[in-house]
Amino acid sequence: MSLSRSEEMHRLTENVYKTIMEQFNPSLRNFIAMGKNYEKALAGVTYAAKGYFDALVKMGELASESQGSKELGKTLKCGRDPRSP
Repeated sequence: MSLSRSEEMHRLTENVYKTIMEQFNPSLRNFIAMGKNYEKALAGVTYAAKGYFDALVKMGELASESQGSKELGKTLKCGRDPRSP
C-alpha cells in the first residue's frame, strides 16, 4: 500500500512536531523550574529587606527617644551646647 502525497506530508509534519516537542519540553520544564526558584529567592530577599527596614525604623525610634539624641537636637537647633548657661 502506498501513501498518498498528502498522507506522506502529514506523517512527515507529525514527525517534525514530535521531534521538536521532545527537544523543547525538557528545556521548557527547566525554564519553568528556574522561574519558580527565582520567585522563591525574590520572596526571600523581600522578606529579609522588610526585616532590615523594620529594624532600622525601630533603631531610629529608640534613638529619637534617648537623652543623647535630645541633647544633640537641642544643640543643632540652638547652635550651642545646651548644658552651657
